[in-house]
Amino acid sequence: MNKDIRVCIYSDYPSTSLDTDLVIENLKQYDFHIENRGNLLDFLSLTEQNLYKLSRSFSSIQIQDISIPLDSTNPPDSSEIEIEMNKLLGRESVIGKFYDGYWVQRILHNLLSEKVHNEMNSRYMHLIFTGRLFGSFEDRRYHARVVLMGSPALVSTSGLVEAPAKPKEYYYVKGRLIQSGMGTSELDNMYRGRFVEYDDPKISSILPSYALQAIFYELTANPFCDNPICCLSNSHWQEEVLKVQFEGVPCERCKGLLSKK
Repeated sequence: MNKDIRVCIYSDYPSTSLDTDLVIENLKQYDFHIENRGNLLDFLSLTEQNLYKLSRSFSSIQIQDISIPLDSTNPPDSSEIEIEMNKLLGRESVIGKFYDGYWVQRILHNLLSEKVHNEMNSRYMHLIFTGRLFGSFEDRRYHARVVLMGSPALVSTSGLVEAPAKPKEYYYVKGRLIQSGMGTSELDNMYRGRFVEYDDPKISSILPSYALQAIFYELTANPFCDNPICCLSNSHWQEEVLKVQFEGVPCERCKGLLSKK
């Protein structure tokens, strides 16, 4: 295991509750070399022309139908490109759109390769915290994800809210309310505390576990741990996230792997 790897961390307008410095402090306990490179767009220093190209690229990889895989990019219209430009510049929230995660990864990999070509190797890992909601196509539809392994690794604060499922009874009650023609606005209040919300203050204590999952994959090629109490496990339910990933720690086996040089 190469623990001499340098982990370069960027952000792309994630949740306002995310304290990246706090996440990095948490990760440093594992003796990783970590560099906080701040806002991704600032780091890339894109020209106006390249910024437009990036806006166009993101506009073309939005998921319109979760049952259809995005095998090629979709031609965007000018209004969508303008919206993406505003999102990139922080003028509009990145919440509200759904993207193909692997296309996002491919686009950002190419941009990082142009900026730091000498760092696109096994001695470096690039990890981006983003507010964008992305997914992968599996089992005949797109599924939202919190983390996407690879280069660069992506961790989504929106995915943390949308990907793990809320309690089963939440959906049952919601369905009954809709069938009865009643509103569902009070439903979140009824179940508050049993799931992560947008700009939840717990986010900074949860995401170190997901960042560690991405780093662990880079070091071992193992995506998740099978131990359900390990913070490197793949939680499918919000209540599991709050129990396992919130201020979570690796199991003894994973600690042993992480301690190896």
